[in-house]
Amino acid sequence: MHQLSLAIMMKEKTVSMLFLIALVITGVLALWMAWYGGKGSWKFLLALFPLLVILFGVAFFKQSGLAMAVVGLIVSVVLAVTSFATPLDVAIGGACYGFIKSFGISISVIATMYMIFLMKEVEALNIISQVITRQVAGREVQALYIGIGFGTFLSCLGVVTPSLFPPLLIAMGFTPLCAIAIAVLGYNATTSFALLSIPITLPAKIGGLNPLEFAFKISIFLPVVSIGISFAILWIIGGVESMKKGVAPALVSGLSIALACLCFTSVDYLTGIEYVPLRIVGVLSGLVAMLSLHVQQKIKPPEQRKEESRDNSHYTRAEILKAFSPWIILTILASIISIPQVGTWLTGLPGKAEVFTVFADQTVDLDILSQIYTWIIIATIISLFFLKPSKTQLKNSTIFWLKRFLIPFLAYSLYFSIAFVMSFSAMQVSNSVLQPITSFREQNMNVILGTTLADIFGTSYVFVAATIGLFGAVIGGSEASSNVLFLNVQKEAIAGIGLNEKAFMTVYGSHAVAGGTASAITPAKISNAVVTIDETKETESLIMRKHLIITILLTVAACVLTGLFIALGI
Repeated sequence: MHQLSLAIMMKEKTVSMLFLIALVITGVLALWMAWYGGKGSWKFLLALFPLLVILFGVAFFKQSGLAMAVVGLIVSVVLAVTSFATPLDVAIGGACYGFIKSFGISISVIATMYMIFLMKEVEALNIISQVITRQVAGREVQALYIGIGFGTFLSCLGVVTPSLFPPLLIAMGFTPLCAIAIAVLGYNATTSFALLSIPITLPAKIGGLNPLEFAFKISIFLPVVSIGISFAILWIIGGVESMKKGVAPALVSGLSIALACLCFTSVDYLTGIEYVPLRIVGVLSGLVAMLSLHVQQKIKPPEQRKEESRDNSHYTRAEILKAFSPWIILTILASIISIPQVGTWLTGLPGKAEVFTVFADQTVDLDILSQIYTWIIIATIISLFFLKPSKTQLKNSTIFWLKRFLIPFLAYSLYFSIAFVMSFSAMQVSNSVLQPITSFREQNMNVILGTTLADIFGTSYVFVAATIGLFGAVIGGSEASSNVLFLNVQKEAIAGIGLNEKAFMTVYGSHAVAGGTASAITPAKISNAVVTIDETKETESLIMRKHLIITILLTVAACVLTGLFIALGI
């Protein structure tokens, strides 16, 4: 056994070394050819290189997401300055700007972590896990119920499920590997509707797009993608056996959430009236998925409940409400701020007090009162009156949080920094204004990624356009950043091959969907989940490799569907 373990370790080291050698050779060749050959394809490899470094580092060299965020940031700054005509002050300014722009997500992550640590300390998670296991029987259905249904419901309200779910799933009896996978992978089909649909509304506002059309174009991909994610979860928790065992609930959860999104967005888009507020489409769809799984189990009860589902302990309604109180309070608060009039009022309330300049003319409006992290903190404070933790429990959860919060906070923030270094490449500050240099299209890292693919594939670009969403989400740390940063890139690429605005919206919808599925391989999210349950970087690496296979397959599906939809005029 010892010799076998040693042989496996040697094989893994050999594979890692080969990947490292290949990565270094690719980087050196690309750098040399970009300097002396001026070839666009080598510029493309250099622009892609920070992503390759990050993915290879986490997946094959077993480095943590935070470590590779630091390395990726250094690489992107060096390349921007040396190979993409970017002044050092702009590269550093872009990194700082991205760091601050991440606060909407990074602070939400650590606020959610404190909530879950407190709930674990007062044993609320144990009660919740036992309530859920009595409601849905079997590992497969429980994984889909939490990951697909409940995960979508909470993530669309703004709760960060990679922080929230791993401890809960561990309490329900899942292995650490499965707990992380379910928490990170489950909600990915509907990531576009997360954070009250910010990944849709923000780029639509910036780019002057119709958000109802954008949401509809995303939803047409979801039946295939959400079913794929449902079966991916089953594959991770139990291989082919779980996939066979969970065929019915996987189809029910995947189709119900996809058709709910498609139905809500179709009504709004086709009528031009927002009958179902875009901010709560994902919330309602998550509820539909959970309800559908309940109905499916009522119609066709499982042949045999697992022993862990037959919990003999009984809790009063008061004890159950007490355990769920942080989530109930947060749901109410998030629903209130999702009302457009309330959200707008909260955004404008502080005025200019929360607006400041990072560098040149690049300003940031923190919007503290309308950010979900503010209401996560308030919900946690209010829940103290219901959870009634002792001084010791409060102290223990606080100390535990202080030991854990920094790694995920920095990981999310630094990946945003990388995204903005790339976005601001080939720009300069002139008269205190950040503006593109003359050769911006030939030098900007993001534009190079899109236009090179468009040049290589021509009219067939529609079959690979979604991969830009994948690249952008991994580098930027979220679909929202990918949608914003690569909006104009996709516009230019589609215009360059002679397609109309309708085709662009279909392509941009696939871009968003691929960016959403890329959440499964976003190092910041995986690192966040790993840290929450104190797992090792080896687990982080294993999750990355498994999720990489799933993400590539789903992105290929999105690419094929894009070409099909455009051919059909959808």
